[in-house]
Amino acid sequence: MKTKVWFHAQIRWAVLEEGKRGLRSWEESAYIFLSENDEAAFHQALAEGRRHERYRKEGPRLVATKLAEIVTLDCYGANPSEFMLVSGGYQKATEHLPFDHSFDPEGSFPPPSF
Repeated sequence: MKTKVWFHAQIRWAVLEEGKRGLRSWEESAYIFLSENDEAAFHQALAEGRRHERYRKEGPRLVATKLAEIVTLDCYGANPSEFMLVSGGYQKATEHLPFDHSFDPEGSFPPPSF
């Protein structure tokens, strides 16, 4: 049995509104979990991000929360003594993306944050 070590992934979702508005905001969360190696950890972070995708109606408009990317992926080792997490939270959109924009989070392996 392979030894699992602790990983931290920063996950980003895009919140998109149907129609002309498109991208409304970005949401981020930290995800801490055990995994066997970098590749397995990346796939676990992608799966966690996909689990939190959703579509909802707000009045006449459809709003989608789509996994955009795994921002960073860090290995903390087998026995970290402490964790410090920087809160990602919510960020208002400064660019325009259409509602039907396709993201490719699987296409880019994230760098470590340090």
